[in-house]
This record gives sequence, structure tokens and C-alpha cells, in this order.
Amino acid sequence: MATPQRYNGPAKDGDWNNYRDVITTLYLEQNKSLKEVMRIMREEYYFFATEKMYKIRFNRWGLHKKLRAHQVAELLLQRGRRAAEGKPSVSYVHGRKVDADRLNAYLRRVSPTSKKELVELLSGKLDSIDAQKRSIEEIVCRTPSPEPEPIPRRVEAPDNLRLPEECMQIVRSYVGGALDGSLWHLTPDKELIFPRRPRTWLDPVSSARQLFINGFTEQGFRMIRITFDDYKEVMSRQDPSLLVETCLALGALLQSGPGLAESLIDYACALSRIVLGPRHPLHLLFIRFKGASRAEITRFVGLIIQGFLQTVQTDSRLKPTWLATVYRAMINSNFIELHTAQKYMQELIADLEGSPYPPVDVERDAIKKDINLLRHHLSWLTNVHNKPTEAAASARTLVETSKGIDPRLARFSCYNMLRTLPTSSEVSDEEAIDLMMQSLSICETEFGRNDNATVTLLATLQTFLRRVGRIEDAERVRADFEERWDEVMDDMTRLKT
Repeated sequence: MATPQRYNGPAKDGDWNNYRDVITTLYLEQNKSLKEVMRIMREEYYFFATEKMYKIRFNRWGLHKKLRAHQVAELLLQRGRRAAEGKPSVSYVHGRKVDADRLNAYLRRVSPTSKKELVELLSGKLDSIDAQKRSIEEIVCRTPSPEPEPIPRRVEAPDNLRLPEECMQIVRSYVGGALDGSLWHLTPDKELIFPRRPRTWLDPVSSARQLFINGFTEQGFRMIRITFDDYKEVMSRQDPSLLVETCLALGALLQSGPGLAESLIDYACALSRIVLGPRHPLHLLFIRFKGASRAEITRFVGLIIQGFLQTVQTDSRLKPTWLATVYRAMINSNFIELHTAQKYMQELIADLEGSPYPPVDVERDAIKKDINLLRHHLSWLTNVHNKPTEAAASARTLVETSKGIDPRLARFSCYNMLRTLPTSSEVSDEEAIDLMMQSLSICETEFGRNDNATVTLLATLQTFLRRVGRIEDAERVRADFEERWDEVMDDMTRLKT
């Protein structure tokens, strides 16, 4: 049996509140025994409490697997009132559905003592104690579907995901703590400062996605392993971009193949517990992704990113061009609607254009470049995104970049071209090969011969050459890829050290 790595002391009131939904999920929704719940909480969350402490807390929460007399009394009262009004009812206790069969089974088997208590409760002769009154607050009777259902208190098993409102509370706590504790820093005009890095750890995620798609599975996993190693450093520093980049990486991996996004979730949960601690907001957030479906991850991750961006900008601001890049990446992963991103982009442009220009020429030029970059992003969203020729447009942007257009678009355009080639129906295989040949030359010049984006282009080019029957050319490109691959890995490792 595994043993915890460290002892954090017996659980306090705040610890019980933080882990209430985790404990409830294990005990009720996953139907684990109390001893099993204690073991999981001890080994996975460093949460230490005795059996007696659990039972006291369960009574306080009204948390029981079997129905209690006061719960049945409340259910019968609520269902009776609704029946008198001609309303059908569906009932929930602590988020778990209680159907009529279960109520009838209780009434058939109830002990004489409990039956007497039930009668007295229904007649008003006996009042509930405080713990029971609090438990009654968790009892809901409402009209069943097809009437629209209210959002439940928690998503039922096996989803193990809290409500979006709870996730937003954690995000607000995380941002507030990082700013108040001076973990993150602001410029004099309150812009959040992002530490400079030689490259973002998200670049290899995009490369790995393309490697998997093109059948280079071993290389894709090797790229992912290096990505996870880089992620350790980002988490250790707690960069302001950590949460957003984790969410965007999930979006890319969801499109890369089964199990990859889930692997990142498992890794983030385990790593955050070790690096940040089991009570850190990010760990509490990541554990809510575990067991969620792909559709739910997409939905909730999009809300979390938007919540993070809105919270940060309550008392500070984010660089507009960084925001624009995040919005475009969110669209690519279906985390945000197109019209919403367009609206946000228009607001960013309006804010920049409405701000007084600084007196220094260099700063004025920088703002003009930012405005032009945002206009390019907005034009892309309005005129190009999800069109049959999107890949060709990305390649043209890459070509323009080599002629002096903002270099920040280069890598983004390269990955966007590779991502959209399979869906750009008006781009033939031969045209796609021509686009990649041109782009390969540009990437070698702009990024380097052994850059991971350049080599990813080679992998995709090989696939298209094979598709049109140019087998010898495909073999030549694959040999070129394999020759460069070890050098790419060496370069990535050197950048880490």
C-alpha cells in the first residue's frame, strides 16, 4: 500500500470545506466505503482524519448513504405539496436522484422507531436538529424533464467535475492570491508582466499533434515527454501564463489522439500536488478535470480561460497581442465562439486606438505594430477562419512574414497551415505540397533547420507526398526528417539547460 509523502497535520475546518465535494463524490457517487475514502484522501490528497472525525463531519453535512427519517419526511412533504398543485416531481438528496421505488422501499422496511420518528416529523410534533435542518437544504423536488432542468449542485458520477461557478471561485482565489502575494508583478501602468522564455512549452505540443496525425507516433510521444519536462519548470515558477497554457495544451491534445489530453490532466494533477501542495487552487482546479468527458473538458476549460482573463483584468490589464493569440487558439480548440472572439478583438483594437500615444517614437511604433497585428487577427477571424482555403491563407501569411511582415505571425501561421490542411477542401494535394515546400524554405530561414516547427513540416510533407503516389520523394523526405530528428531533440534539451 502506498504511503503519503508528508504529514500535513490533522484536517482543520478549512480543509474539510475545501475537500467536501471530493469526499462526497467518493463516498456517495462512487459508493466507496468509509475506509476506502480515508485511504484515498490520505494517500492522494495528504488529508488526515480519523474515522470518528469523518463520522462527525458526515452527520454535520447530513451525508448518509441510506435515507434518514427526516429526509424522507421532507421528501414526502415536498412531493405532497407539489401533487396537490398537480405537479409531477423528481427528487434529489445531495444531488442523487431518489425515485418513488426507493421511497416506497424505505417505507416498507422502516423500523418501528424510525417509523414513529417519521410520523412525528410529518405531523409537526418533532422538530429536526440543526444538522438535519442543514441536510434538508440539500433536498430538492422539481418537475422532471422535458422541462428545462436547473443546474445541479455537482455533475453526477462519473464526471467528477464541479459546477462552473465553483471553478470560477477557485480561479478568482488563485489570481487574487498571486497578485496580493506579489508572486506576479505589474508594470507601472498595471500591465501583467510575463517572464521572458526562449520559447513557450506550447510549441512542442503543436508539433506533437502534427506528428501523431502523420503517423510519427514514437517521435510524437518523445516530443510530449520533453513538453511535460518543460511544464515542470513553468509550474515551479508559477508563471502567470501557467493556467491558460495548460488549458490551451489540453485543447491541442484533445485533437491529437485518444488519451493524450487525459495524460496531461493526470500529470498536472500529480505534479501540482507535489510542487504546489494539495490545497493549492490550481491543484483543486485540475482534479476537477479528472474523469470528465472530452465534451465537458472543452466546455469547462473554455469557461476557465475566460474567467481567468476577466479576473486578471479587473484591477490590472493584459497585453492585447497576447490576448489576441489566446483568443485565436481558443477558437481552434472550440473553447470560444467565433462571434465572441471577434467582439473581444474589436474591443482590444478600440482600446489601443483610443489610448493617448506615448511621446517616444519607439513606443508609438510599437503600439502601431500591435494595432496592425490585431487588425490582421480580426480580419482572419472575419474573412478566413474555417473557410476551405484557410491553409492556403496561412501559407501566404507565412510568405509575407518573410518579406518584413510582423514576425510574431510566422510560427502561428505555420502551425495554423498544418492544422487546417486536412480540412481545406479547395486546396488540392499538389497545391498543399507546393505550399509546404515554400513554407519549409521560409521556416528554415526564420526558425532554423532543426526547429521543431520546421521538422513538423517535413513530417506533414511526407504524408502528402505518399498520398499522391510520390513514394520516392516521400522516402527522401522521411530520411531527411529522421536525420534531423536527433538534432531537434538535442537542441530542445539544450534549451532546457
